[in-house]
Amino acid sequence: MVNRSSSELTLCLLLFTALCLEAFIIELKVNSPAERMNWTEARLYCQKNHVDLAAGNNVNILDLSESFVENVGEAWVGLRRDPKNDSAWRWIYPKAGEQLSGEDLSQSVFWADGQQSSHCAHVDTDFKWHSVRCSSKRKFSCTEENAIKHHQNSVDWYTASDSCREKKNYSYLATITMDNTKKLKAGDWIGLYRKAGETWSWIGDQQTDYRNWAQGEPSYADCGSFDPVNQKYHSKACSEEFPFLCFDDNLVVVNENKTWEDALKHCREMQSPCENETSPCIYKHDLLSLELLYEYKYVRDRIYRATTDEVWTSLRFLGGRWWWSNGEQLENQMMLPDCPSEWKHCGTLSKHDTNNWITRNCLERRNFICYRYKADILGV
Repeated sequence: MVNRSSSELTLCLLLFTALCLEAFIIELKVNSPAERMNWTEARLYCQKNHVDLAAGNNVNILDLSESFVENVGEAWVGLRRDPKNDSAWRWIYPKAGEQLSGEDLSQSVFWADGQQSSHCAHVDTDFKWHSVRCSSKRKFSCTEENAIKHHQNSVDWYTASDSCREKKNYSYLATITMDNTKKLKAGDWIGLYRKAGETWSWIGDQQTDYRNWAQGEPSYADCGSFDPVNQKYHSKACSEEFPFLCFDDNLVVVNENKTWEDALKHCREMQSPCENETSPCIYKHDLLSLELLYEYKYVRDRIYRATTDEVWTSLRFLGGRWWWSNGEQLENQMMLPDCPSEWKHCGTLSKHDTNNWITRNCLERRNFICYRYKADILGV
């Protein structure tokens, strides 16, 4: 008869107490805090108390509509103008701080009319300046040999700028001063523009402090809000204060360095009362069993706040097989060694390595990731 150490028996008990658990599935939820903040403050609040500002790469726009309490109005979401491409709008990227991700949303059908890209200037009939979308088509004025020259073809601001540069003496879209302002044609593009997060400036070498903005101009709209009534995005100045939407999931990254077994115990000792449930229940936790391959990328991005490069998952080699702590076997056993060396019997997930499974010595200490699930309170 084979004798087992008490630690092995304890480990078996720890693993198989979770045999009745269902497979882990990522659950996303949108919350609407009661506070009003500017965009930056709202994001910091969400990162501290939730996961991040709600973004379309994590939640569906229809889910945003359902998340509003009555009479909230517009609310900040995780949408920003791309500082590397002023005409583009993208969702925030929770993994990497200020970075943005995904496709350009400037042409999305979810924008309210004229809202997505107002950071180029044109002159109106009263010689006042207005900030408008750079992609709109207008005639334009260049500064050529210290004179203003009007061009009749209607193009977007960037094409107009290139056209001026192709002229002799490398001219630019017109820089306007008090002396030449009356020489402009109504509707023309001028050389005033703004990069995301910066002030308005002239594109050419000639600079002037002269400004002739129309009332309510210019636009400094680099941050995106969402209106639940028309289900549209709006560009706003990031300094404005609005309600905001955060999103949560059912993952908990624990920034404590523990062995694999201590990490498992830590997760299973975590409990909290359920919120907004019709029947009494509690939230319990377990070390993450990550059986669905399509959820690896989300989880890998989610552990960016860990203080170790790798975090423990519940993957464990036991009895000649690889198991998850919820009692499920690893589906593809061939992906990992059938006789792991150097006591590398426990699995981690890396913030940087794209391998789905990494095996480590179970006695090493590192951060770990738990997942939350709902459990009924018996006898209530």
